[in-house]
Amino acid sequence: MDPGRRHRRARVRRRHGTGTGTGTGTDSKRFHHSVVGDLTLSWHGSAVDAEPGLTLLIHTAEPGSPSEEGLRLPASWAASQAADSLDERLSSR
Repeated sequence: MDPGRRHRRARVRRRHGTGTGTGTGTDSKRFHHSVVGDLTLSWHGSAVDAEPGLTLLIHTAEPGSPSEEGLRLPASWAASQAADSLDERLSSR
């Protein structure tokens, strides 16, 4: 494994607390978003069999939690921007 890849994997393990390097695990992590504030998200990491050394991380918020509400705001911005972009493309036809 090249040194750059080894360094990136070590950074991900430190950031997500997987330590083992297997790319699998489940835990929670706190984030701070500059607009919505503190978020506590559960995460699950799974190794991607087709690509050795690659890990898929999925973060979720507890249903009904302040973190779920906090994630809805940026999600609504993204949805609004996508709808506006679609409207612009359709009206230019």
